[in-house]
Amino acid sequence: MNRDIILNTVNPGPVNTGYLDMGTADRPSEVLESVLAHFPTGRFGEPDDPARLIAWLISDEGRWMVGQVLDTEGGFRRW
Repeated sequence: MNRDIILNTVNPGPVNTGYLDMGTADRPSEVLESVLAHFPTGRFGEPDDPARLIAWLISDEGRWMVGQVLDTEGGFRRW
């Protein structure tokens, strides 16, 4: 029986929802600067960044994408 269930997973990487702002972060600024150095763009993700991928996945344009893990991390590399 076909139930039309499609499963995809989105890995958003570090997205700043307010907890990574320099003035209100829950970690020292040195840690934030160190993490930022791993982004080619020099910025954390914003909530809209992974949201746009998710919107595409649930749209008609994303209908052929099935069973994938999609990284949307702005080029973030830990190493």
